[in-house]
Amino acid sequence: MKAIKLILIPLVLLLSACSTTYQAESDYNSAYDFNAVQSFHVVGDERLNNPMLSDIDRDRINVAISESLSAQGKQAENKESADVLVEYFVLTKDKTKIYSTSAAGYANCYRCGYGYGAGVSNISSRDYVEGTIVVDVIDNVSQKTIWRSTLSKKLQDFDNATERNEAIKLAVNAIFKEFPAS
Repeated sequence: MKAIKLILIPLVLLLSACSTTYQAESDYNSAYDFNAVQSFHVVGDERLNNPMLSDIDRDRINVAISESLSAQGKQAENKESADVLVEYFVLTKDKTKIYSTSAAGYANCYRCGYGYGAGVSNISSRDYVEGTIVVDVIDNVSQKTIWRSTLSKKLQDFDNATERNEAIKLAVNAIFKEFPAS
């Protein structure tokens, strides 16, 4: 059952297309001169080669990263001549949300009048999958990470490829919105 669930769950932050609240968390090397970054190469998840990440979604992420960095004035280059390399990996985690509701009792009865009575409580839970994408920007000379950003969101199934593609673009744009200005 878990294997089927893993296959069916989109692993690429198939985030809610209706919800546009994407908040990334970023950290960077403050001593690094980000003004020197003029070119990039998207390595993607080459080192990990996550078998649960489809080539279609991998291409979507690569394109979204390239478009986001190009919009910031950076040029795509080959791996050897790029100033920085962009790597990413995708994780999923099964989670459970527990809901608890309660209501105070209030009743009346014939001959006893009005008053507070026994309350009612209800506890329910809902299982879901949270997806996280972690993006590292690595200096191509020193091979050290100079910037890292993560974005986590509840995964959702989409009706079509257009919705899926839009969700990936929104997530990647939210991540690179945090990239230090040059």
